Amino acid sequence: MLSLTDKAVEVIREVCQGEYTGLRILVRKGCSGLTYSMGLEEQAAEDDEVIDVEDVKVFVDPGSAMWLVGATMDYVAESAMGSGFVFDNPNAVPPPPPGCSCSSGTCG
Repeated sequence: MLSLTDKAVEVIREVCQGEYTGLRILVRKGCSGLTYSMGLEEQAAEDDEVIDVEDVKVFVDPGSAMWLVGATMDYVAESAMGSGFVFDNPNAVPPPPPGCSCSSGTCG
């Protein structure tokens, strides 16, 4: 399942600030690869996988869990794209070849 760096755990803890129980991560596969959505939650859903690191919890639904096996989530404070969570994911889908169109159904 997903691993968290120390920095990611620290930032999640700061963001939750006792108001929320944890962070939900949703993963979807689309035309340009995997997309990650996150939100703060008060509790896990019944079928969630719960990643518990120290006092920080991350909730992952079953459909997203398969895309996070072996992945690592980090927090980058300063990069060319700004600051935020980043994923090193061996399950990442390569981008489609040039001329490929999801709307035409020519890509998987």
